[in-house]
Amino acid sequence: MIASFFGSILPGRFVMAANSGQTDTKALAAIRPGDPKEKLAAAMGDRWREPRPEEAGWIKYLEEHFRFVARLDRDGNVGQTKFLYNFDSGAGVEGLHMLMPEADVLQTHPQLKLSAAPPNYPYRFGTSKLKNGAELFVEVGHGRITRMSIDNPLAVYPDRGPIPLAKPSQTFDVSIVPALRPRGSVAPNGWCCGLPRGISSLQWPLSSKCGFPLEHHFTVRVPEPYRVKGPQYMALALFSDSSSETKSSDAVSDLMNMVFDGRELPETIEPDLQPFLDHLRNRHPMEFRSKDILYSTFAAIWLTEEEFTGAECEPPTPVQTSANAMCRLPDWLEASSAERLFGWDGREEFNENYALHRLAGRKPLDKWELLLLKTSKFEGDPNTGRMPVDRFDMSSNKDGYVPKYSEEWDALNIDVSYDDLHFGGTASPMQAMPDLSPFYIEFEERLGMLNFGGGNGQLDLISMQIDWAQ
Repeated sequence: MIASFFGSILPGRFVMAANSGQTDTKALAAIRPGDPKEKLAAAMGDRWREPRPEEAGWIKYLEEHFRFVARLDRDGNVGQTKFLYNFDSGAGVEGLHMLMPEADVLQTHPQLKLSAAPPNYPYRFGTSKLKNGAELFVEVGHGRITRMSIDNPLAVYPDRGPIPLAKPSQTFDVSIVPALRPRGSVAPNGWCCGLPRGISSLQWPLSSKCGFPLEHHFTVRVPEPYRVKGPQYMALALFSDSSSETKSSDAVSDLMNMVFDGRELPETIEPDLQPFLDHLRNRHPMEFRSKDILYSTFAAIWLTEEEFTGAECEPPTPVQTSANAMCRLPDWLEASSAERLFGWDGREEFNENYALHRLAGRKPLDKWELLLLKTSKFEGDPNTGRMPVDRFDMSSNKDGYVPKYSEEWDALNIDVSYDDLHFGGTASPMQAMPDLSPFYIEFEERLGMLNFGGGNGQLDLISMQIDWAQ
């Protein structure tokens, strides 16, 4: 069962204090809006930690392994719970359970009216008011429950904070300068492809799936109005395993995921996991990790000027032990991002009709060649300094954000188009609007050959959480 995932899969791997309670999915299923956070903490066991201010009450770190998400309101009570596909089907939620047949759903909650299924779309939705005033949401796909949530419609949630700077009064546009340059080239505004600088090989971020090194995509100088972690941290390097497909190691993943939910690292560990524990103990002090909807690992490191202009760091030799022997080495070690400008394996011949080939200017002479970035001020964006909101949910539009494709936007009769990356202003996600503060970056996938399925990504600089859509 999912409830005993960490206790049963890895018996004896960690030598830890005999105190930790396991997460109880049946207790999670019983959590309701209005319950105190202490009840939620008891259900989560040793996975519980108080949400950080920048998380605005969200508790998302159980999603990958337990398919459970919650949010605390401003008073510290539960305001919302979400039960996602593959949540423990033996744990009942208001008489329902995951994968329950549609006929049984309607028999249990006859007042729940499911929407009609659109053509070629297998999902239907319905809501029902519960006795305590909370709203039950149910999604049915292919005739069975695939998702549920319970919300208190009157809950007031904490703001993301504290905001360390005044809201920015300027947006900035960042574009790739065409033509590959030799590794180590002076890059005053930053670079994509190539290698990171100013970190040690032990600080190079590792994948939470398998413990292999993440790929460096870009390092960008951050304009002063967006240096939210302190004026000394003036650049940002982004890494991920988004472009590599490999199996996940349960042992390595359980250890690496400790940094996501704040659990203390074990004092001792089995030898096949020791290198990964050493890495976690020596992480860069300004490294922030997040995961996307596919649970790929993303890591961002804030750099000082000295680090930004420091020596390049060669990729560390991947550590392979019995703990991750089932995992394949990352693809980017075979074909770097500069080489992948010429196809996934880097073997395409130069063709001036291909946009990425023109961007490169030529085939790379060295796999760690780079492309320079150029930053400029962008004038005329009406949303500078404003928190982005979705045009379909304007209820929380405290800053007067003007969404694209709205009547207000059309009335402005303006064109706001950014290049490869921008700081703040109008967001243009490919699908729904992520949860963003006015301090965010939005970037395209050719910026170091990220894999967003043809879409773009957003990273909030306050919460340091990433999102993307294709």
